Amino acid sequence: MRRTIMYVVVVLVVGLVIYAFQPAKPVGEGDEAPNVTLNLLDGETKALEDYKGKVVVLDFWATWCAPCRFTMPKMVEFHRRHRNDDVVVIGVAVDVTSRDEVEAFVQEMGVDYPIAVDSGALAKAAYEIKNLPTMFVVDKQGRIVLRMEGYDPQNTERLLEETVQRAKS
Repeated sequence: MRRTIMYVVVVLVVGLVIYAFQPAKPVGEGDEAPNVTLNLLDGETKALEDYKGKVVVLDFWATWCAPCRFTMPKMVEFHRRHRNDDVVVIGVAVDVTSRDEVEAFVQEMGVDYPIAVDSGALAKAAYEIKNLPTMFVVDKQGRIVLRMEGYDPQNTERLLEETVQRAKS
């Protein structure tokens, strides 16, 4: 009996220690979207809350990120399909060593949606970006309905379309 009690106590202590050191859940589905200030390449400064009433797709990327190069043309197509549907796509460049480098990359990729330069890494920190690309869909009320890390050619576009359709209604 005494041995059983000791076993239970040890298991509980180990379980509590493991639980205590679990990483916190990153900002994601169901959370209110952090209201970051976005410094756009065109010189305009916008707060995320300026887009309330619209569905916002935030696409965090970097010029050196190979999967981001695959994602960007798909985001350009997505933007062109939805630009008249109260859906805003905003790319957030997180690797800013040079604004000129970001501008050249955007031009090379044919991006025609707003690009924010996160030179202070404030948006990256607020959204707890660890992997690139990372995409968020924010509904009209400012709540995150999707956090998607990486690019999966089989599912990313479908999941983005489905989520945006849900967020619009």
